Amino acid sequence: MLFALVGVRLAHAEPAMRLAQAEAPAVHIAHPEPTAANLETGPLPAGYTSENDGSVRWTYPLAATDEVRALRNSQVRLWHRVVAELGAAVPANLDIRVAITPEQMRGLVAPYTPLPGYADGIAFPEAGLVLLTLTEPETFLRPDMQTVMTHELSHVALHRAVHGTPLPRWFSEGVAVQQAQESSFNRTRTLWEGTLRGGLLSLDALSTAFPVRHSAIDLAYAESADFVGFMMSGGDERARFRSLLRELANGRAFPDAIQTAYHVPLGYMEREWHSTLTQRFGRWPVLFMGLTSIWVLGAVLLVVGYARTRARHRSTLQRWAIEEAPVVTVSPSAAPPPTAAPPTAAAQSSLDDFFDNRRAKHDPGIPTVVHDGRSHTLH
Repeated sequence: MLFALVGVRLAHAEPAMRLAQAEAPAVHIAHPEPTAANLETGPLPAGYTSENDGSVRWTYPLAATDEVRALRNSQVRLWHRVVAELGAAVPANLDIRVAITPEQMRGLVAPYTPLPGYADGIAFPEAGLVLLTLTEPETFLRPDMQTVMTHELSHVALHRAVHGTPLPRWFSEGVAVQQAQESSFNRTRTLWEGTLRGGLLSLDALSTAFPVRHSAIDLAYAESADFVGFMMSGGDERARFRSLLRELANGRAFPDAIQTAYHVPLGYMEREWHSTLTQRFGRWPVLFMGLTSIWVLGAVLLVVGYARTRARHRSTLQRWAIEEAPVVTVSPSAAPPPTAAPPTAAAQSSLDDFFDNRRAKHDPGIPTVVHDGRSHTLH
């Protein structure tokens, strides 16, 4: 079965951490991959363009040309790095479609193509298709676009490196996060808590699909990334990892390829990995008992950083929306309505309502007066 590898960002249990979202790890959930024919789309949405850049087809909104240009400038370098780390020569023909919001991504594929509404990156490896969005779902924050794109490129490159041999879900996701060099304090914390509780999920349980519950998804993703890191750590392990990919490219089943490349069964490697987790996290409770104030301070700093980042990104979104607003042509003989509000101010007010979901309210404790249609605060 073909799969789509879906990248999303989810919040975690810590309230301040959930608000900041800066440490929320990417979670990737398997979805059936549509056929290449079903991925064909009709006319592009208004304000979008499509053009070839070598072997890569780029589709993107004209309002975000500068942002997409930065991605295009780094895509070749990132693809070469991903492929070199896998030790495989694979074609670089890609179809990368960039949307401003997750909702607009749906307009870049054929109708009824299954896309989760919470994804900020989706890869369809069989078709060589990568979907990206310039805003995270719900938060309107800018994702780390370089990281998200590298993650999705890794999915495509890995699929091609093993010639489409079926792979365990945990392996595909673990390789992608390692190649994207994603780091997350929350992922480490989730793995630490799972180790101390004795609630780690088995790799066998993560082979076909990840759990549905968010907490279990986070743990599954943390385990996948850490175990693949365990497989790739050190010089000998890196050579064995590439040997594993060669065995898979030759059509060998995953358990047999592990046995050939690492000279031990997968179950033995999993037990060794559990042992290293116990050694790494065994003394953490003592370490963190006296660090409550540091946790609180860190949460506050994340909230401040979140607010500043959201303000900057909201300004960019407002600019895009204004640039994409339809241009109204007025006949020279037709005078504009005398009471018409300036277009820019109207667009700004509408956007403020959209992004804040509420109008700013005056402090009821401060008296105000209205003169010439404007409110003035009395001091």
